[in-house]
Amino acid sequence: MPLFTWEHASLFITYAAVVAVVSQLADCSKALKQFALAVGLCGLAVALCALCLPDGEYIRLLVGIRGGMGPFFNRNHAGIFLAMCAVVSLGYGVASFLDYARFAAEHRKNQFFWRQVFFAVMFISLVLGVVFTRSRGGMLAVLTGIFGYTFLCVSLVPYRWKTRLKGLLITFTVFLLCSGWILTHTQQINAFAHRASGTSEETRKMLYRAGWTLLKERPVWGIGVGALPVAITPYMEWQLPSYVERLHCDWLELLLGLGWGGFLPLAGGVLWFGVMALARLKKLRTRKKFLFASVLSALLVMGVGCLVDFDLFIPATGILFFLIIGMACSASYDKEHLQGYSLSPVCLGGILLLALSSYYVPLQKTIAWRLHLFGRGLLPQRQVQIYAQALQHYPAPRYALYLGNAYIKQSLQTKEPSERAALRAQANRVAVSYLTKYPKEKELSRLYLSTWAQK
Repeated sequence: MPLFTWEHASLFITYAAVVAVVSQLADCSKALKQFALAVGLCGLAVALCALCLPDGEYIRLLVGIRGGMGPFFNRNHAGIFLAMCAVVSLGYGVASFLDYARFAAEHRKNQFFWRQVFFAVMFISLVLGVVFTRSRGGMLAVLTGIFGYTFLCVSLVPYRWKTRLKGLLITFTVFLLCSGWILTHTQQINAFAHRASGTSEETRKMLYRAGWTLLKERPVWGIGVGALPVAITPYMEWQLPSYVERLHCDWLELLLGLGWGGFLPLAGGVLWFGVMALARLKKLRTRKKFLFASVLSALLVMGVGCLVDFDLFIPATGILFFLIIGMACSASYDKEHLQGYSLSPVCLGGILLLALSSYYVPLQKTIAWRLHLFGRGLLPQRQVQIYAQALQHYPAPRYALYLGNAYIKQSLQTKEPSERAALRAQANRVAVSYLTKYPKEKELSRLYLSTWAQK
């Protein structure tokens, strides 16, 4: 199995470029605060879009399927996106509160008041947006992010240890009370989230067990990043109606792909980043501490979300996550240590070409996905044409399965024996071609057996 597919490599290139650009974007704390405000306003726009178009009407208009949460196809990813925006906006609002002395000196107290009211409304709206996505992972993540931000501010901002200890004790007590309330009202939360049946939890647990079983067979170097859809099927306890591409836990999927040999250095890097970030937080001035603490808390939000979903592989949440990493790495927090990079035109041209090429695979995948969705409900003859085009853009096994089944459907509507046999042979060739690449795919095997028996 390859360590990186081209799709994963393109994601890595894109995200690394985002971090590099954002970390060098702001040359002062004011510019960084403006960037944080832009993140909050972006989340607010998403929340308003979800309020105005709660069922994803424009998604249904474009692809003919019902959306999950405003501009998001899935409400879980919408919840994590809004949760990160909410925590960043909270930090921006608190940091802006320290501008009171400047506004008072300029006789602009009313302007300061209404500005703070707007920031408070924005934060509350984003939190309510998370709640009304009905995403349990999003609600858990935003609660964790708010308490994480509170812990950081209380433990680092006050200078008197008695005040600090008292604040930590109160925060920890409230956190325990909220956690206890959540644990004792699990059924009500599931009912509110429309997940009272428990199917979602059982499916995730089954995928996690399958992933651990597969990891035990290849513990050192794993199966290779991107190999999950090929390798996971034989280890699943029951067949799912949809093709499995993600494990619904990014951390476990990375562990399975990299193995312990690759995951432990990655985990060490995450731990090192956290330690260095906390050390940096202690050295900052109070005004900067509030914003930097919110950035770290937003990263914690994403980390919690990745425990129960695949947010790293969703463009909107992934881009926002790495934007926030870029904010955390910005030199603006240490103005006396600003660094700038100067690249030659040849290097810039090479980076640009690499960035453009990294979008090729995701673009082809998107076109194939859109063709597949438009192919639903069409006549078999037209379906064959649409699915064949999708397969040319992105040769995934599920598109091969759709094409093979479309050939079968068309053969059932054909009265001419020779034409029916030719269509069956086409379906058989598709199955054989993709079984050589994906030998463990059960549905492709069934397609091959059905067409081989009737050749």
